[in-house]
Amino acid sequence: MESNLMLKQIINQLWNRRRSNGWLFAELFIVFVLLWYCLDILYGFTSTGLQPKGYDIEHVYQVIIRANPTQLPAERTLEALQAQWIEPQEEILRRIEQYPGVESAAMWLGSDAYTRHIMYQGYTLDSVKVQLANIRYVSAAYFDVMRIPLQVGQVREWEASTYPTPAVITCDMADSLFHTTDNVVGREIKDYYDSGFRYRIAGVCDRQKRDDYARYEPFILTPLPRWLYTSYGFNNYVNYCFRVRPEMDTPDFADRFYRAMTPQLQVAPFYLFEVNSYAAQKVERDAAEGVTPYIRGAELVVLFFAFNVFIGLLGTFWFRTRYRRSEIALRMAMGSSRARIRTQLMGEGLLLLFASAIPALVVCFNLVAADVTITSEADATPLRFWTVVIITLLFMALMVLLGIWFPAQKAMQIEPAEALHED
Repeated sequence: MESNLMLKQIINQLWNRRRSNGWLFAELFIVFVLLWYCLDILYGFTSTGLQPKGYDIEHVYQVIIRANPTQLPAERTLEALQAQWIEPQEEILRRIEQYPGVESAAMWLGSDAYTRHIMYQGYTLDSVKVQLANIRYVSAAYFDVMRIPLQVGQVREWEASTYPTPAVITCDMADSLFHTTDNVVGREIKDYYDSGFRYRIAGVCDRQKRDDYARYEPFILTPLPRWLYTSYGFNNYVNYCFRVRPEMDTPDFADRFYRAMTPQLQVAPFYLFEVNSYAAQKVERDAAEGVTPYIRGAELVVLFFAFNVFIGLLGTFWFRTRYRRSEIALRMAMGSSRARIRTQLMGEGLLLLFASAIPALVVCFNLVAADVTITSEADATPLRFWTVVIITLLFMALMVLLGIWFPAQKAMQIEPAEALHED
């Protein structure tokens, strides 16, 4: 009953001061829309960045090897490639595995994480429907290095010479091809562009994406085939990655590895070109793609709005509260407690905020419907919309309460008789 009476009083106060409240209403309306838009951007990046990538890059390094053009094999026969191109790369892998602190190492070729290097291929069941997927040719140890868990199946007999060639596919690719992720191990798919290449599903792994802020994409992982060298000659350099034991992974590990292994990895015609951690590669990728400055820009805009809302509301309510000192003093003289007066003042601010949020919500909804929001990293779902609305409302409510509390506390420190005497 008492709360209903206070609500009536608050509504009456707002209505009686509707002209002066109009500017504050407009300010809250505009700031709500702009703040919601910035928070929506941050929500999209943050929620996408928190999604699992389907692999673990912590303590993982990439080794880039290049070849001396003067030492390339003169012939492109399979025997020459085996002796002068394939075996040297396998020797490099063995030497990397022997480096102190290396837990496991692998060779791979194809779509890479945190780079623009992408390799796509089409796969099909019936030669009618094609499923495009990122392809990555890997050695068996790659699953250990990148900590790729399998939902079903296991990696065994991981050899490109096995026919049909074993393959691990992501669950979204399995769902697209087989409409299920169950009972797919042992089933076969084929290359859409060359039906002579057939693959047997050895396992299904979690969904993967190429960087933290990318969308999930279908992936297929299959053994490194030797025909890549005969088809493409010496343009395909196999990549190496290795996982370091956590206690051995220091900030200068890449530099120490490079200095120690530069002479060790000079296996003709190859030489060590670069060593990078995937964590450093992620930072470089985010900076190059503008992700880091984009997020920081949105954060600065949010802080700018928060500061301006706080200062604006503080000044507005300070003036309003000082202007109403006689009213506050009269209420105190008539027995109203300081807590009740403070609650009423804060209630006026919150009710004004909620009233301005209603038309602001209409604008925000139309921005989503018109596809004006940024959805490159995450879809504009109802959950995303209402989550950001609630965060915006709570954030602004906090600013309103802080903006009212300080001047109200100051105004109520004066004695009622003194305030009435001044008037």
